[in-house]
Amino acid sequence: MLKVATGASEETDTIEAVEEALEIAIEGLDGVKPKAGLAFVGIDVDVDALVKAFAKALPGVELAGCTTDGEVAGPDGFLEDSVVITLFGSDDIDFTVGIGHGASADPRGATATAVADAKSKTDKDSALCVALPEGIGPDISEIVGGLRAALGEDFPIVGGASGDQLRFKGTKQFCNTDVTSDAVVVLIMSGPLVYSCGVATGYTALGNRHKVTKAIGSTIHEIDGKPAINLYKEYVQAQSVHFPLAVHSAEREGFLLSSPQSFDEETGAVTFVNPIGTDEEVQLATASRDEIVAAARSAVENAFKGFPNDKPDAALFFSCAGRRAALGTRTKEEYESFEAIIGDAFPTAGFYTYGEIGPAGHQGKAFQHTNAFLSVLLGSAPAK
Repeated sequence: MLKVATGASEETDTIEAVEEALEIAIEGLDGVKPKAGLAFVGIDVDVDALVKAFAKALPGVELAGCTTDGEVAGPDGFLEDSVVITLFGSDDIDFTVGIGHGASADPRGATATAVADAKSKTDKDSALCVALPEGIGPDISEIVGGLRAALGEDFPIVGGASGDQLRFKGTKQFCNTDVTSDAVVVLIMSGPLVYSCGVATGYTALGNRHKVTKAIGSTIHEIDGKPAINLYKEYVQAQSVHFPLAVHSAEREGFLLSSPQSFDEETGAVTFVNPIGTDEEVQLATASRDEIVAAARSAVENAFKGFPNDKPDAALFFSCAGRRAALGTRTKEEYESFEAIIGDAFPTAGFYTYGEIGPAGHQGKAFQHTNAFLSVLLGSAPAK
């Protein structure tokens, strides 16, 4: 049995927001005792006050969470500057949390510590990991690699990098009452859990492929031997975050998208969300609002097609901050994909991220994604 309930509040006072969100979530559990919670919150929320209020209200219940670029909770849909709390209860599935610090300096060490912390609290076999790493500074691809090393190459890992409403000044992660930055926080579900994922972007690559000829970390200095900024001038005549770079990879079908963060007109360099290596083949990519919304529907449809039960007990989703920026007033339509395809009679929670983590299909090996919508459906395995 799996019981999940989500509560949300837009109260400006953090304590009042936590109390309201918890009241809604606890009522939704229908008397089932919660084992753990996930909290997605606005960057201006007093996170220290939040974790203390949660611990006081639900002593012994574990908590994992982070700040975001925007929160989502059913049935409210898209929210900003809110507190969204999802509670998990079950008589045969365990939910345990862990944290690893120093993700920028040692992403693999941080992930190993977080996973070991969470796994030490249960004797059941791990079934799914929800990862909430720092979104500014660490190499997210290295964090994903570290998670795979700690959990298994094909172990299911989903999640998103924490955000700060595109301020790029600092995000927060929290695990129980430990509030910090530059960390990796995980919630591991262990026991007879079933799940299915769907991911899509809606973006299409423009023109011919080009080769990165000089890159250091996340900054590309030259493409085809010319200043990287020239690619934007040639194709879109603009320096815009709404045109991510499509980076082709032999490891997966298609390409990985990476959004630009800054343009240096003087040097011609462009800095992106993800590190991009020299000799990588790249193209600019674009998508209309209609195509972005259609991709969200496609992700939910694919997850639902691959789900082993008739209907999920809950859903999580992780969507890119770049998608939210591009959608503007149509952001709410991504959440509405769940209502249109599955219905609204089950709890849904998620947030807008600085990098998404999940498989490329229904299940399997986790990858780093950018400008993607990731749908995760959850349920309990049928009794044998």
